[in-house]
Amino acid sequence: MRAIWVLIKTISAIALIFVGAIFALRNDQILSIDFVLLQSPNVSLGLWLLLFLALGVFLGMLASSLIIASYRRKLERLKKEKKNYDLN
Repeated sequence: MRAIWVLIKTISAIALIFVGAIFALRNDQILSIDFVLLQSPNVSLGLWLLLFLALGVFLGMLASSLIIASYRRKLERLKKEKKNYDLN
């Protein structure tokens, strides 16, 4: 069963990379983004979109991992309290 999940994840990753590459190649307009304090280099629109998508995915995973860590700490604390309560 584990091998099937690994296979599905691998195929999904390859498909996403392929779609991303096609997307970047199809959106080849040169774009320069003007941030507040600096100017970005001239890069294709597809590359900028993929870069900001990856940044958004990373920040979303970071935020959710912080929430999950908080819930795990609460769960461990409640398990300890339950264990102490059961002993009394």
